[in-house]
Amino acid sequence: MLKHGHKCTGSNKRPRLIFLVPSLAGGGAEKTASTLLPYLVQAFDVTLALLENRRTYPVPDKLRVVAFSGRLDSRAAHLVRIPCHVMATVQLVRQRQPGVVLSFMEQANIINLLSSCITGHRAVISQRTEPYRQHSGKGLLGRLILHASRLFYPMASQVIAVSAGIRRVLVGRYGLAPERVTVIHNPVHLESLRDQSMSLPPAGIPQRFLLHVGRISLTAKAQDVIIEAFHILHQRHTDLSLVLVGEGPDRRRVKRQVHDLSLENAVVLAGWQDNVAAFMSRAEVFVLASRYEGWPNALAEAMACGCPVVATDCETGPREMLGDSEYGLLTPVDDPEAVAHSVERLLTDKSGREYFQKQARKRSQDFGIEYIGPEYVRVLRNAAGPELD
Repeated sequence: MLKHGHKCTGSNKRPRLIFLVPSLAGGGAEKTASTLLPYLVQAFDVTLALLENRRTYPVPDKLRVVAFSGRLDSRAAHLVRIPCHVMATVQLVRQRQPGVVLSFMEQANIINLLSSCITGHRAVISQRTEPYRQHSGKGLLGRLILHASRLFYPMASQVIAVSAGIRRVLVGRYGLAPERVTVIHNPVHLESLRDQSMSLPPAGIPQRFLLHVGRISLTAKAQDVIIEAFHILHQRHTDLSLVLVGEGPDRRRVKRQVHDLSLENAVVLAGWQDNVAAFMSRAEVFVLASRYEGWPNALAEAMACGCPVVATDCETGPREMLGDSEYGLLTPVDDPEAVAHSVERLLTDKSGREYFQKQARKRSQDFGIEYIGPEYVRVLRNAAGPELD
């Protein structure tokens, strides 16, 4: 007998899947969802459900897309809409009768799990970051997400962690059963990146530059450390510029720091860019100075473009990607001088730079969608149970 909310689709039909995400705008998790969708639609009859109707990244043609809300411009708006989003998910599950519901990011994960209490559907959730670091100190919504994740995450049929570090956090600090937490890295569409890397970046981008791509958030991405490191380097490499790609809440603070260090003529705040590969393929070094990470997509993409990388050895993410400085250079967190020293090494050691370019490309092959996609399909089919066989 099938649980309510499940449907036996027959061997000649694709099983039904609802993919629940906050939006398809701007962030790494959203980009991962967009990258994964073309692969999922080959294996499943997919309905994409957006908590809010914002889209930056593409979706496959003729994909069924449902948006529960328009644009939500505040954390308070997200908070008050949670009950509505739970009931909208319940309604969608009852209508579509999927074998499984997959969700990305904490808010969508909690909505997935709460609605499963009503419908009985099997819920697979994907955890992208360490919840406490992501939501601590972020008001009532942050506290609610932290408490709810501890309470409801054990109810998931399966949890996908983007890195082994995140898995350790979920098992060790959140008490999830180890056998229910599977590590699947974020996918990279290698062929698409290669094509995009052949394009030229926008006019006004310097000839010789360091690159950082990420949300402008000092708490997480630590662009302040990158700018301090660049200030050290710029005294010896006056022809070198720094390009920061991305938008975020701390843009004004970054601009103020650039002004205070008299770097206005050497630092470019490039904002949101559709084609980051055009920057990555031409940068001298890609720099990531994060204070915490889950699995940094931009770092993987830079490696796929053959850009040598420097990244901080924060609790989860970069070390798993780079090894013990085998595929790129690791530096301590919150140490601008160490970041500057590692970048200097890549700038001045031609043979070392070429070595890390090759190593980066080699390692990035492990993250290709052709390897990551089947892992998602396997987990989702196993979670949905024998009715998909």
